Amino acid sequence: MKVRGVHALVAAALLGGCASLPVGTDGLSLAERRNALESVTAWEMRGRMTVDTGERAFQGSFNWRQQDDALELAVRGPLRNTVLQVAGEPAALTVTARGETRTLADPETELSELLGWWLPVASLPHWLLGFPDSGFSADTQAGTDGTLAALDQRLWHVAYPQYELTAFAGSSTGVLVPRRIELTHEQLTLRLTIDDWQPTASAAAP
Repeated sequence: MKVRGVHALVAAALLGGCASLPVGTDGLSLAERRNALESVTAWEMRGRMTVDTGERAFQGSFNWRQQDDALELAVRGPLRNTVLQVAGEPAALTVTARGETRTLADPETELSELLGWWLPVASLPHWLLGFPDSGFSADTQAGTDGTLAALDQRLWHVAYPQYELTAFAGSSTGVLVPRRIELTHEQLTLRLTIDDWQPTASAAAP
């Protein structure tokens, strides 16, 4: 499948929404899939997460919205109460946590101090889609069907135990996106299960 064909599927998704197909292959190389997914300038991901710092653990759900370089992250606890909200661009984020809202000039450092554990927000838009952050060197381990099985970057090990073929309305084919992601840094482990990924309406803007 040519990349332009995948772009057409993305456009169809904006009109008809997405669904999940059984695990299969999209017939794309890693570069073709990256070009296709990164051509979507606005997307949303919903799922569940487990954070284990080695001393304490947290389970909850998350919602990530991406619009160009801007992100919105909401993390909710087991009772659906919002425990963390992050919005803005990686160089200047506004964070609400523990009842306090503040703008961070050094987001990852200050956010880590606020949370008590490192959340690599600058690289997550890439890692969540199954690719290394192009701004940093990385070691990668190839998977099947043109996917990544794992990558090592910025002192993190990111593993992709499972992908899911996301179907776009009007087509019987789709694009593989991560279904499960495991991120580890020293004693810190983040486990993500992705329940839904789809472009958002704003991606249709010229």
